[in-house]
Amino acid sequence: MLRTKLLVLLLLLSIGAFAQSGIAGACRNGGSYPNCIGGEVVFTGSNYPVIVHITVTNSSGNAIDDGDYRTADGILTFTENLSFADTYTISISGHPVLTVTTS
Repeated sequence: MLRTKLLVLLLLLSIGAFAQSGIAGACRNGGSYPNCIGGEVVFTGSNYPVIVHITVTNSSGNAIDDGDYRTADGILTFTENLSFADTYTISISGHPVLTVTTS
């Protein structure tokens, strides 16, 4: 039983060591993330699989982007044009991870 617990602990530690990083955002047209001036917002993160599903919704819940993105060596980078003043939610594989407000 002790051996099984040890194996489970090692497995959990190894998963944690290679977990996905949080996604970070940067305002390309000015502002201080997460409050950006309308326009392009760049998102980056690491340790992602080759294909990542991204959904971006506005405050009305309408999807303005809903597609698969390809990573490069686990690095996820994508740019969204969030030109209209609104609050947007960025979800990865169906899980909300960020909120960005543009003006």
